[in-house]
Amino acid sequence: MMDSRLIKEFALRAGFSACGIARAHKLGAARARFQESLDKGFLADMHFLERDIDKRFDPQELLPGCQSVIVVTYNYLVDAVPASDRYRTARYTWIEDYHVLVKRLLEDVVAQMQRVGVCRCRITVDSSCISEKNWAVEAGVGRYGKNGLVHNDSGSFFVLGAILSDATFDFYDSPLESDCGECRLCIEKCPAKALETPYRVDAKKCFSYHLNENKNPDNEVLERAPLIFGCDVCQEVCPKNKKIFSNKENISKISVFLRLQNQGFENLRNEEFKTYFGNTAIARRKYERLYRAIQTKMSHRSDESTWT
Repeated sequence: MMDSRLIKEFALRAGFSACGIARAHKLGAARARFQESLDKGFLADMHFLERDIDKRFDPQELLPGCQSVIVVTYNYLVDAVPASDRYRTARYTWIEDYHVLVKRLLEDVVAQMQRVGVCRCRITVDSSCISEKNWAVEAGVGRYGKNGLVHNDSGSFFVLGAILSDATFDFYDSPLESDCGECRLCIEKCPAKALETPYRVDAKKCFSYHLNENKNPDNEVLERAPLIFGCDVCQEVCPKNKKIFSNKENISKISVFLRLQNQGFENLRNEEFKTYFGNTAIARRKYERLYRAIQTKMSHRSDESTWT
């Protein structure tokens, strides 16, 4: 049996802002909600989500003998102001690709775990079908918000990572219930009206889906979207994010594309894409799709005097 406090110390020292541990079990209620979202078409054409549903909510399907799910949060906020006032991207893209960064930090945590006890572990950072958001709630590091995202006392500007392990712990955290109360700011301010069913995101409407996942979004969607990759509106208006604390560890990881002014985006060439976006989460989207969003905004600009 492992000391839960020790493992959490490993996680905090690695650079994570919070760490919780849940006892592995089947998440029956969460699975039912997910199936309901599928049935109602909220997941648009992301048909890959229809595969391996059992694995999303039963960690033993991914790691036989799994006894515990360790969930961490990584604060991705940085003290930065992008040079462009027209071509903005979601804040999580401003640092090193979180898939790479969080996995690297979790590998350090696992190495320390295995030095203090024999255990098998599997790391996941959006790299398997496990429902990391639901496990974040189970592990007590976050609550579901009406915008479908997970927040905690430090807001919602964080990404998640998880370790599945066959180790048992002396203490397990308890699930957290939503504390949104009567607040509806995210629902009312969502520019795509994608949050009309609280705690669910209708991907068919969501700008993040169309900009990040939809391989052929309508030009009208690209015109109306406030950003060219992702969308932060529901987080920016959330009262939970009023006290924003930047992660000083991210300063050295700020992406060079933040220095691009408007003309830099407009004149972006394929061979430059890797230079500016190669170490960010945007690289997964490829040049053609990003530049299409840029071109669409270029062709529908309303005030040329504001362009550089």
